[in-house]
Order: sequence, then structure tokens, then C-alpha cells
Amino acid sequence: MTLEQMLARQQAIVDAARAENQRGLTTEEQTEFDQLQSQIDSIRAANPTPPAPPIPAPADNQRTIEDERQRTLEITTLCREFGLEADEHIKAGDSVDHVRKMILEKQIKDRSPQPSGIYLGKDERDKFRDAVADGLALRVGMSVEKPNEGAEQLRNLSLREIAKETLRIEGVNNAYRLSDDELLRQHLTPTSLFTNIIDQTARTVFQKAYTDAQTTYQHWTRRGTLTDFRPTKTYQVGTAGDLLLVSENGELKHDDPNGVEGPTRQLLTYGRQFSMSRQAFINDDVSFIETIPALYAQSARLGINRLVYQTLANNPAIWDGKTLFHADHNNIMETGGAPSVDTLSEARRLLRKQKAPGGDVKLNIPARYLLVPTSMETRAGQLIGSTVDPSQNNPNIQNPFYNQFQVVSDAELDDATVNGEKEWYVMSDKLRSPIQVDFLNGKDMPTIVMKQAPAGQLGFLWDIYMDYGVTVVDYQTVVKNDGV
Repeated sequence: MTLEQMLARQQAIVDAARAENQRGLTTEEQTEFDQLQSQIDSIRAANPTPPAPPIPAPADNQRTIEDERQRTLEITTLCREFGLEADEHIKAGDSVDHVRKMILEKQIKDRSPQPSGIYLGKDERDKFRDAVADGLALRVGMSVEKPNEGAEQLRNLSLREIAKETLRIEGVNNAYRLSDDELLRQHLTPTSLFTNIIDQTARTVFQKAYTDAQTTYQHWTRRGTLTDFRPTKTYQVGTAGDLLLVSENGELKHDDPNGVEGPTRQLLTYGRQFSMSRQAFINDDVSFIETIPALYAQSARLGINRLVYQTLANNPAIWDGKTLFHADHNNIMETGGAPSVDTLSEARRLLRKQKAPGGDVKLNIPARYLLVPTSMETRAGQLIGSTVDPSQNNPNIQNPFYNQFQVVSDAELDDATVNGEKEWYVMSDKLRSPIQVDFLNGKDMPTIVMKQAPAGQLGFLWDIYMDYGVTVVDYQTVVKNDGV
């Protein structure tokens, strides 16, 4: 390989790195570049610059002029392409090879851009994205435990400034001269760095709001998982035959346990779509990111909460053709009224006397949760938190239910039925909850996806959807008091 070919190969290596978003040289590319440079240095050492040639004869003057003109042209072209001054190299008599080598070395040294004087290295894009996302989160009032480096410096950037800086990093040289409409129409696509930052911030707000939503269903319902949307039948364990006395040298008698068909569980999909408008972008309306995703996140979880309590209170027909609370299920208290020592005693008795399906074996189900509407929340708390029976005048009569229940109160119960403010429930622990909430593959978090806005609409779109199902899975682990 000649000297010219080696220099050309070095140029090709650097050009390839520059073409791919100004990335740095890979290990293999750097090794090849260094090997070529070593060979170039060896060739030049072995062939030092010869002494100045004799003054050319008049016949050679024209050729000398042409060579100088070509050198000047090539150096000028090279320097213009890389934003350098050519005059100093021309006046110094530098060769084209010397200038090319100098440019190559400079490109290697400065191969990564440095926005805002903060970021260095080939992962600049990721660092900038994380810092701006944290800065944006801080700006909208979120608490960020350990902000990424640079977040405090970038928190005051407007949405348009963020958009233009991200485009500059992505190689749009005229980003700061683009109008707002040009930014939205041509450059701010779902794959751009800017939309990635907005999406990341919206997701953070969304997930925190979903987790912080004021719901109570999760305290007493059973959580399950399904892998698809097909109806899934379940079976309840029944009874096994009693163990029989075996005489000496006697035989064990075979027995088949009883089992009964239970509920059918199935997932459904619930979703919505919301958008960030062109006006919100131009107006630098960061409050949109703070409020709108949070509202939909809360709505998603409150929707599960409402469906759970409506399922419980509306007393639906279940797998055996009877309603959840039915005389044949032995789960309706005969003594109506607010929670008291007497009514809780009856509720506990009904739970304990429930029988295993297909037999007479008592299940002795424990009572753990007291579910009440908000109209009863205060009195229920006083009853369970009192060491003495509040209904008795004699202060020496102990309260047998002191700290024996966890009181759960939810406003959804107040309005679930016409008589909602008087109805209340006692149930067992979460593992034996009468209601199960299933999620697709156990994912208890809505999916939020940013999309390209349709033609004719400027702005950003997000799809929100969640797959879950609410099913009555047991009638023996809950009892109801109608309150009248």
C-alpha cells in the first residue's frame, strides 16, 4: 500500500465515524488507524525530504506554477470543509499530506460535540437526555432523589430551547433558526431525542401518580395473573373422605376427593388517549406534563377501585346461578344495623360455620377485615379501637373485638347502591378474599405509549391502556349486613 493509499484509508476511517452521528472510533478502527500511522511514519523516516531541487529551467516554470496552484487548491478545499483557515498552511509551504494528517488528528481529538460545555464522550446523547428529563421533572415540581449531572443547569430551559438543543445534537445544523411550526412538522417525531425526553418525563409523572392514587381495594382483594384474554375456568377444592379406622392387617379404602366448578376469570382492556397540543408546546406549558398524565394515571387506578366495590355491592350472580350474597350461601346477617359487638359476633359466627363444598366439614374461616362506607368510618374505628364495649354503660365490660379487625373505608361504597351508606361487610384475609383482581402477566401498571400524531394534527399523542379483570372467586369468605 502506497503512502497516498494509507492516508486515504485513514481519512475513510474518520469519515465513517463522523457520518454516524459523530461517534468515536471503535477499538478496531483505532487499532487500524494507529497501525497505518506507524507505517506512514516509517516510510517518511526512510525517505526524508530531499534537498531543494535546482532552480528549474525556464521550460519547467509552467509545471512548477501548476503544481503550486494544485497544492493551494487542495489545501483550501480541505480546510474549508472542516472550518479551518488555509492561508497559514499555504504560506508555510505545508504539503497536502501534512494538512490532511493534521485534520485527521484534530478530528480524532474533537470527534464528539460538547453542548452547553457539560457533556463529553460518545454517550453524550444519553447523558443529555437523562439530565434534561430530570431538569424538566424538577421544573414541574417533582422530587428527584439523585438528579443526573447537569439537571440543575438545564431545568430552566423552555420546551422550544430543549427541542432545538436536542436537534443540534442530532445533527440539524440550523436548529436554532427553525420556527416552532417547522420544529413540530419536520423534526419532532416519536423517534427524536426531544420527544424521548418529553415521553420519559410524562412516564415518570404517570407512574408516580398511579402508585400514589388513593385507592383501598388492594388492601383486601386477592391479586392474580392471567397470560391471555381467553376465559379461564377455575375449580374449588371440595372435601375428601374422612380417614377410616384401619384394623390390624386391614386394607386402606380408596377415596376420590370432591371438587366443584368455580368462577370463570377473564381479562378486559381499558384505555384512553390524550395529546399535548401545538399551543402547549409554543406556550411552554410544562404544567401539562405535570397534570395531564397524572390525571389519567389516577383515573386508571380509581377505575379498578370503583369496579371492585361495584362488583361487591351490586351483588352479581356468580357461577352457581345465585347471587353473591344469598340465603343459600349463608353469608347474610339476620341482625341488621351498624357494626357493634353483637353484629360482629354474628358475622364471625357465619364465617366460621361455612362448610367445604360437597361436605359437612366446617371451614372455621377467620374474620379479618371490616369494610364500611365513609358514613360509618368514624364509628367503626371507635368500636375496633376501644378496649371496652362502647354500647354498654358498664366500663368494665371488655370489647372482644378490640384491634381484631382492620377497618377499610371507601367512598365508592356510599354510592354503590341506594342503601350504600348503611351496608357493610366482614371478610377473611387477602388469600381468601371473595374478589380477585387479575392482570395480564401480573403487570399492575398501565402501559403508556407515545405515538405520531395523525396527518393534519400538530402535537404529541399518548395511548394509555391496561388489561385487568375483576371476578368474584368465593362467597364463603365474606358476609354482609344490609344495615336495616
